[in-house]
Amino acid sequence: HVPRTDETVAQVWAKEKLTLHSLPGTPFEACRLISCQVNQLSLIHVETNQYSVPCAYVGQAVWVKQFVDRLIIVAQNQVITEYPRSYGRNQLFTRLDHYLEALLKKPRAIRDAHPFQNPDIPEIFRHFHRRMRETEGAAGDRKFVRLLLLHRELGLNLLTQAIQEAERKQIFTYEAVHEIIQKMTGNVAGPVGQAPEALENYKVKVTDINQYRQLVKEENQ
Repeated sequence: HVPRTDETVAQVWAKEKLTLHSLPGTPFEACRLISCQVNQLSLIHVETNQYSVPCAYVGQAVWVKQFVDRLIIVAQNQVITEYPRSYGRNQLFTRLDHYLEALLKKPRAIRDAHPFQNPDIPEIFRHFHRRMRETEGAAGDRKFVRLLLLHRELGLNLLTQAIQEAERKQIFTYEAVHEIIQKMTGNVAGPVGQAPEALENYKVKVTDINQYRQLVKEENQ
């Protein structure tokens, strides 16, 4: 029994449950919600630090979920990027992938782009870019940006392996890397003029010309 009552604990609990609110349908997010505006450099300010977001969101408002250990950046109810939270001050955090569409329009900017100097970009990428510029000049910048875009479908590891193989062969072109990737993934086109085996084995039935003549004769009658 509950002290100073004639009721049991179970009876008191049954009464109390009637006054309780149900649990939320989604887990509670223990974070601070911050509204930010994406500037012309595709950056947002969170406290004293700056973080890049995909350049498609320049000029738009985004929400930042500031957790103890990470930042999740949301636009139009979709997560567009996230970062480990930094407790330092006046720091700049950028990701090269956020700027690739902009670099396609101004490829020469890749030469001095802050995100391209990030330590998470393998050094071989910077070396390969320098050699492409030496080989193809300004066109090398544009083709190198196209090369970087391949990581979205291939992943960074596979793209790095392909670039390493091209460097081993001393061939510093987009076409060489693309051909290596095709061989690595098994997606290799056959020689020009060679039909697939299924087409070679396909037999076309020869039409009887007399059927056509009979049809024309009937229409003219």
